[in-house]
Amino acid sequence: MKKILLFIAGLSFMGNLCAQKPITFTDDKQIFGNSEIPGIWVGIPETSAEVVQKSWTKAIQRGTKSKPVVTGQTVSLFGALISDIYEGPINIESIVISQDTMVMLFAGIELTRSEFAAPGSTEYEKLKRYLKDFAKNEYVQVVEDQLSGEEKKLKKIEKSLSSSRKANQRFEKKIQSSQSSIARENDNLVAYSKQLEVKSMAIDNTSTKLSYTTDPELQKATRAEMKSAQKEKKKILKKIASTESKISRLNNTISDANSNINANRYSQEEIGFQINSQKIIVNEFNNKLNAIKSW
Repeated sequence: MKKILLFIAGLSFMGNLCAQKPITFTDDKQIFGNSEIPGIWVGIPETSAEVVQKSWTKAIQRGTKSKPVVTGQTVSLFGALISDIYEGPINIESIVISQDTMVMLFAGIELTRSEFAAPGSTEYEKLKRYLKDFAKNEYVQVVEDQLSGEEKKLKKIEKSLSSSRKANQRFEKKIQSSQSSIARENDNLVAYSKQLEVKSMAIDNTSTKLSYTTDPELQKATRAEMKSAQKEKKKILKKIASTESKISRLNNTISDANSNINANRYSQEEIGFQINSQKIIVNEFNNKLNAIKSW
């Protein structure tokens, strides 16, 4: 129950993180040098001023040999060629600043000397659309990176589950191999036990024979025979002890493997839970990305 409650709480928290935030627009005026230039603030969520400034500088420079002048938070470009806004060259003044959870980009354009695109003009509306497309592309890139990160997390968890399953397969093979070895050793143990029984009977018979023998030469031969038989019996006993030790070790191997399998099965349940949770998160980021792309 506790796990389910934590899962629901986690999804609720992730839902807030995954939800797309709006791109905002505000008309304003900013002073650049001696001129007060009308323009638009566009708010781009979940990114950084450094990233936006770099992307914006590249965007407005595209198609012209002019180089933007970057001074702190401001970016200026004279002679920009952006046909989506104006047919001829324009001067662009812009500012990039961080504000709470979004980056604010201000842009205003000078069409000709001291003539600026003002609210209501065709160029101003085109600038707004241009800024919207730029902001949307920046936000899409942010969410694509977020989605990629979450997909990597999912693959990592899935790989962990695969590794756990493979480990269990290895443990199961070890159990099967050990069980086969135990069967062979048990067969050996039966054979050694029969050999021991035969050898013990031979020693008893030799002992009895020795007790009734009075001839010195025959006694000597019988003692040698008994000594040899006792030596062979010790070898058989060693083989039995070694075999029993092997069986004990193999049983321990089986016990350890079963413990590992049980532990892994529990771990796999936990990993499976993580995979399902992560799949939901990945799906949420996919929805977020698709929603932004549809703007």
